[in-house]
Amino acid sequence: MIFVFDLDGTICFDGKHIPSEIEIALEQLMITNHQLIFASARPIRDLLPLLNTELKQALLIGGNGSITQVNQQIQANNPIAHNDFNQIKQWIQEYDLDYLADDLWHYSKRIRQPHSIEHKIDSAKLAENRPLFTIQHPIKTILLNLSTTHYFSLKQNLSQLDLNIIEHTEQNGSFNLDITASRINKYNTLTRLIGHEKYIAFGNDINDFELLQHATYAVCIGNFAPLQSAADITLPANPTLIADKIIQLIANDG
Repeated sequence: MIFVFDLDGTICFDGKHIPSEIEIALEQLMITNHQLIFASARPIRDLLPLLNTELKQALLIGGNGSITQVNQQIQANNPIAHNDFNQIKQWIQEYDLDYLADDLWHYSKRIRQPHSIEHKIDSAKLAENRPLFTIQHPIKTILLNLSTTHYFSLKQNLSQLDLNIIEHTEQNGSFNLDITASRINKYNTLTRLIGHEKYIAFGNDINDFELLQHATYAVCIGNFAPLQSAADITLPANPTLIADKIIQLIANDG
């Protein structure tokens, strides 16, 4: 059986580590010849530091589906179009925005206010923060710390381009807009890799909705109501309970 896991908020709760109970269950999954796939909002660069040597052998989907690693080869899946990215860069300059723009490996960022994403960006110091104009394959761009005025203005402007937008709200009330090319999501990228084979999915947030909606069996971690509607079962963010569920599914052969 194919098992697909989101990372942050699903099997990683501090942004730095996967709890040992869950690691052991995932390794058991691989030992018993099930296929393991990680599907994260993180680019591959920031996904890898969470995985131990064994788990790095899994197939990786990053950037909400905009980038993959298969057989240790990283590939972009439909980066943001050149004209659209130029327009985004103009708005970054016009509105003087904080942002994170990810390329295949390197990135460009400007974050002047504290933000929850900061500790996840290149934590292993594998890449470089480069000037925005050097980004050649913009797999994903996040506009950060948006005021209410900028948020509504940019949301309307971005809707006129060929893009996929995911909205997030920070605890301080500011907004983020995650931007990829249109039709990019974890599920669409998964189907390019496995076709229409059956799979089991674990997720916790809106960017996991399509992934869980089309799964043979779907597990929602946490209490995000829109995702619960797409899931077969909801579990709390408890490593022991999640590990037990993985082992149960392995025992039942999915």
